[in-house]
Amino acid sequence: MEILKQPLGLYKANCYVLKEAGQALIIDPGFHAHKVLEMVGDADLQAVVLTHGHCDHVCAVDGVLKERSVPLYMHPGDDELLHAKRRMPSAYKGLFQSPYLPLKEGTLKLGVFDLYVHETPGHSKGSVIIQWGNHLFTGDTLFKNSVGATNNYNGDDAVLKTSLRQIMTWDPDLIVYPGHAEDTTIKEELAHNPFLQPLKEFN
Repeated sequence: MEILKQPLGLYKANCYVLKEAGQALIIDPGFHAHKVLEMVGDADLQAVVLTHGHCDHVCAVDGVLKERSVPLYMHPGDDELLHAKRRMPSAYKGLFQSPYLPLKEGTLKLGVFDLYVHETPGHSKGSVIIQWGNHLFTGDTLFKNSVGATNNYNGDDAVLKTSLRQIMTWDPDLIVYPGHAEDTTIKEELAHNPFLQPLKEFN
């Protein structure tokens, strides 16, 4: 089992490549398809999975799929993000045109990768957390000492708080691999994340 991480693009969104038994899985190819494919190397790529549809997490999708013909997965709650006209840096206006398969809450097996998809809307309507064993790829839902913004297109603060309360009940030893910045654990965030402290009284 191996997890490769590289922050890419203007917003330094973390792209992850999971590897096991000669196979690979990409999570959130935000920018620079050639760098993403370098991370994959000669492993047998099984799929690309998106934690949500914001531009800084998806702009390398078409470039990757042009070179490797594999399935793409995204929650359909974020389909509108692909069509909405929003202000963003010119480098991010491409988004992606490739068709995707819908993610939903539950198990997802992709090659040797046994995943669980947690629906965690709030930062965006279609935000999900991808769990692989004790590893959580949280996208922009949960960060080290922070949480995702909701003052964006199809974000909802009340819905995010509901998702965060759900996350706060999970195994504290789970390792968090966020969409930006450094890794953490559920235990660390329960103890130190200032956005979670006010929610504890409701759990």
